[in-house]
Amino acid sequence: MKVTTNMLISRQVGIVVRAVDVENRTAEFIISTESPDTYGTVFKAAGAKIERYTKNPIVTYQHEDFSTDPDDVIGTSELRLEDNQWIARVTFEDKENDYNDKAEKIFRKVKKGTLRMASIMAEPIDGSMGDAAAGEDPSIMYFRNWELYSWSIVTHGSNPDALLRNVEAINSFKEANKPKPTDLNSIPRAQLRDSFKARILKLNQFSNK
Repeated sequence: MKVTTNMLISRQVGIVVRAVDVENRTAEFIISTESPDTYGTVFKAAGAKIERYTKNPIVTYQHEDFSTDPDDVIGTSELRLEDNQWIARVTFEDKENDYNDKAEKIFRKVKKGTLRMASIMAEPIDGSMGDAAAGEDPSIMYFRNWELYSWSIVTHGSNPDALLRNVEAINSFKEANKPKPTDLNSIPRAQLRDSFKARILKLNQFSNK
């Protein structure tokens, strides 16, 4: 079931630069893993919908997706799934051919190791609290299916406003996915009677020990 939060959720991954190819001006980032994040959520890798992103696979700086400055688009990327991690290889624009001073500066900072963090913007499609029988943490919200909108190279985690939006969106999703209490009126009387008899029998067996 799709539950609409009316909000995108940003998610940061820690130190994520895997490799930098100076000659080809590329760098690989881990943009999503199945580790629980600070909001108590997990994005299941197999549930990622990337078709929307791959139609326009731009990479921005600091999530400036709607910026009027074209230089905030610092490159494009290719995605692949590897060991339940989404890997993005970004190819940076440059100063000489693309006249993008900002992309050149960010590439140099990535190469030097000053910038090392990535962040995605995604919309949860469906999810549930963890299933203990399946080895999941019942206190964690698992997004089984989600759509990737964009990803960015960032300096830090979300700003306070984005953090607030994340909390509101996740709480809304959790509330919508709470298990509904059983309506006894919807259970056939014969089934209720059999269940009641079974409980009485079990109590009698326990009291006779």
